[in-house]
Amino acid sequence: MLNDFSTGHVLSHPLFLVTFALAFPAWIIAFAGQIAAEAQFDSSIRGNSEPVCKYLWYSIWIQLAVTIHLFLAICTDQLAIHRFQIAVFAAIAEVFSIYGANFLFDSAGSLISVGVGWLLIAIVDLIWILYLTSEEGTLFHNLLSFGGRGGASVGPRHSVRTPKGVANYEADSGLGAGVASSGNGNITGQNGGAYASVPAANTAIPYGSAGPEHGAPQFGQVGDLSGQPTDTVQHPTVQRAKAMYAYNANPDDPNEVSFAKGDLLEVIDNTGKWFQVRTPSGQTGIAPSNYLTML
Repeated sequence: MLNDFSTGHVLSHPLFLVTFALAFPAWIIAFAGQIAAEAQFDSSIRGNSEPVCKYLWYSIWIQLAVTIHLFLAICTDQLAIHRFQIAVFAAIAEVFSIYGANFLFDSAGSLISVGVGWLLIAIVDLIWILYLTSEEGTLFHNLLSFGGRGGASVGPRHSVRTPKGVANYEADSGLGAGVASSGNGNITGQNGGAYASVPAANTAIPYGSAGPEHGAPQFGQVGDLSGQPTDTVQHPTVQRAKAMYAYNANPDDPNEVSFAKGDLLEVIDNTGKWFQVRTPSGQTGIAPSNYLTML
């Protein structure tokens, strides 16, 4: 997960840049305030053994886990597959943060600092929950993504690589796998491997065997130069992926394609963070891999 770690994903997104700039200091303020409050209102002075901040000692660690988890998920460009889990725990932390914010109305300075810290955390958590639970294209998602790369993938795109010696074509059958002649009479597949040894168009066929009635190789068959069919062309296996979330293509990048949640996409190239896919409408382009689940 940490192999592709880059803080640039956070720094390039205004929403995360601002919220993390608030979240970490707010957590420190709340934590330090809780320690100071427990020291100021010692159990011997209060006459009971219960901590002053009670449940906040549990929630302070839940909040830290949520903040670190979200930070790592964004920096590794893996937010799409972690967003549900983070949103659930952020909602739990939001409940406790509202409880902690009530200390703002206390007269003790240490407890006021606890309230300030938890109030800031409550605001940050609410923003994160709205972002993580909003589908692309919705009002909240568009507002919160303003000025940054919206969506679960905030990393840079890669250029689509076309395998050497392969020419993709749109087949009427809709298989979506490219084949081309390698120049030596063999048909090559997506990764340059031969599906079958089929004579190319310019391959000479001996006189007397050029025609269906004389046993010449038929379409979809493999034949040797004697004109006898030997095998059938093996079609490549089609890879498919299901869209976990809706995605709107960046209008500044003509290579991207849009798709809806639940769409089944044909995967042409699944190397890298951006897959080359074909949508149900027949459009071919790149899509973020962390929006897709291979079937």
